[in-house]
Formats: sequence, C-alpha cells, structure tokens
Amino acid sequence: MIKIASAKTEVLKDLRTQIDQLDDQILDLIQKRAATAVDIGQVKRHNAIAIMDRDREKLVLTRLIAKSQGQALNGEAVREIYTAIVRVCRAAQAPVRIAFLGPIGTFSHAAALDQFGTLGIYQPQDDLPSIFKEVEEGRADVAVVPFENSIEGIVGQTLDLLGTTQLKARGMVTLQISLALMSKSSDLTEIKKIASHPQALAQARGWLSLNLPGVELLAATSTAAAATLATEDGSVAIVGHPVLADFHNLGLVAENIEDQTHNQTFFLILGTDYCAPSGRDRTMCWFSAPHHSGSLYSCLQPLANTKVNLTRLHSRPNLNRPWEYRFFLELDGHFTDETVARGLNELKKSTDQFYLLGSYENQNLVTVSPALSRESQDA
Repeated sequence: MIKIASAKTEVLKDLRTQIDQLDDQILDLIQKRAATAVDIGQVKRHNAIAIMDRDREKLVLTRLIAKSQGQALNGEAVREIYTAIVRVCRAAQAPVRIAFLGPIGTFSHAAALDQFGTLGIYQPQDDLPSIFKEVEEGRADVAVVPFENSIEGIVGQTLDLLGTTQLKARGMVTLQISLALMSKSSDLTEIKKIASHPQALAQARGWLSLNLPGVELLAATSTAAAATLATEDGSVAIVGHPVLADFHNLGLVAENIEDQTHNQTFFLILGTDYCAPSGRDRTMCWFSAPHHSGSLYSCLQPLANTKVNLTRLHSRPNLNRPWEYRFFLELDGHFTDETVARGLNELKKSTDQFYLLGSYENQNLVTVSPALSRESQDA
C-alpha cells in the first residue's frame, strides 16, 4: 500500500514539474509578446497613431478563439485568457486613460475596471459633462458613462450629451446590481448607523429593516463619501459596491443585500472613432423626426421592412428645439452589415437630423463587477 501511494506521489511530482516548465515557457513568451508590443507602441507614437486599437484587439481574439475550437480550452476560456494578455500588453505600450463618474470606488469605476483592468489610468470626474469633455479635448482616451438601468430607466443627461457630442459608441458593459454592507466591525450588534446614497439605502430597505431594525440611516452625497464616514467611526456601516471595501479598508459584513435581484445597469464606452465588426454587434444612432403626424412611423418603417431587430428606443426632448424630440435607437448588427446599412440609409432619408453613434460588441451579461442604479451612479 505504501509503495502504491509512493508511486502516485512520484507521478504527481513529475506532472507538477512539467507544469512548472510549461509556466516558465509561457512566461518567457508573454514577456516577448510584451516587448514586441512596446516596439509597436513606439511606432504608433512616431506616426501619431492612437495606442488603443480595439478593432485590432478584436481580430486577435477572434482568430485565437477560432483556432482553439475542439481543444482542451474552449473559445470563452481563450477569450478570458487573451483579454487579460492584450490588456497588459496594451498597458506596456501606454496605459489607456479612462474618464468615469467618480470618485474612486464608485459603480462607474467598477464598470471601467471590468473593461480595462487595473493597469489603466483612471481619471474620475465630478459630473457627466466633464467625462465627455475629457475625451473630446484629448485628455482621456475613452469615457465610461451610465446609460440605462433595468428598473430606474434611462439616464436622461447621458442622452442629452450623446445628442451633442461627436464621440462614438465603442463598447458596452451590462452589470448585475449587487449591494454589500461594509464596516470596520464585522459584528452587526456594534453597528449603530448606516450611511449611503439615498438610492442605495432604498434598494436595500427590506434587508436593513429585517436585520438591523431601528438603526439610524444617514444620507450621503455618494457611497464613496459614506465610506469615508465608516473609516472614521467603527459604529458606522455603509451600503454600496463591494469594491469600496478594498479602497477604504472595510470588512464585508453581508453581501447581496439588495431587494431587487434582477436589476442591471448598462454602460456605454465612448471614444473618438468607430469600431470594426466583431460578428455579434449592436448599433446605436439618434435622429429627429419631422413635426407632423405619422413621421415617427415613416422613420421606423424602413427598419421593419429590412427585418432589422430593434433592441432599444428612447425619446428625449431636443434642448435646441422646444417641443421636439430626439429618438435614440439601438438595433442588432453592425452599421456596415448590408441589411443594417440599407435600413439606416432609408431611415436617414425620413429624418430632420441623424447621427450614427457607432457599433459595439454585444457582450453577455457580466456578473463580476456589480453596479448600482442610475441615481447612485449620478451621485
């Protein structure tokens, strides 16, 4: 029996030695890849080419995923591995500058982290107009802005800004909302006050009433501001995004305390140029219709005729033309797809104004970085 166990141990030891050798080879190759990426970055800077090239990155991922079919690691595993590799190699060229709704530790920050990882240069802004301005004036490469919450609805100010900017929609991320209770103390009985943005408190009202009845609730300007209170007083807990615990050295007392379990927030990623097709895209545009009966129907009919699937439709007052409206459309497909291009061209003929915001990859629901609703993000 001892000999059998010893033989198995030797086999395991040999296999682990092989793993170590493979890891050494993989690391050497990744280092060579990063060095080549640095050389590419130097060529880009010399020729005034933008460091961030999402179209090229998508081509890399698409090729490798296709090559991996039928092997031990499936397409999604390869996507996850190479997304990380591409991010760090891009950062080796020059970190991406990301403007988002701050401060650090907010929910927009979490959405940005999900897309760009920890190696980006994060530039928190006080309000949405400042986010747009940072990219428009070249101080940031991309903007991450809240667009719509599945329960609270559209972010009106984002639509207003999209109606006046020349920025392009280049990406999206949909985050599952999840709230946590955080404090310096892990004992519920020691918590005397709970601070957060009012919307966060409202979204966890049921859990708080059941588990901490009678505890005083304090309204803060943001969940990040509430976190500052918790770091100063051990009897204060906060409700917010779990990432706040890391940034403010707080403990997670309870997780998933939100009352609504099917709440999601959709964020747009904006840049200065359009994206190439990925094969699973959505397109966004806005238009204004002539001010007469049936005009909206006339605008949308070409999309129905070409059988383009409409996934979102929002209206927003046109700030420059009282009592007239902009209509924001999202539809399946890339704007260069034959049917989509034909439908948009026909749509454009029936409009007073038209602007193609862009196309972006339609990603699956992301659950690793929860987010709050529109009001909390606006805070």
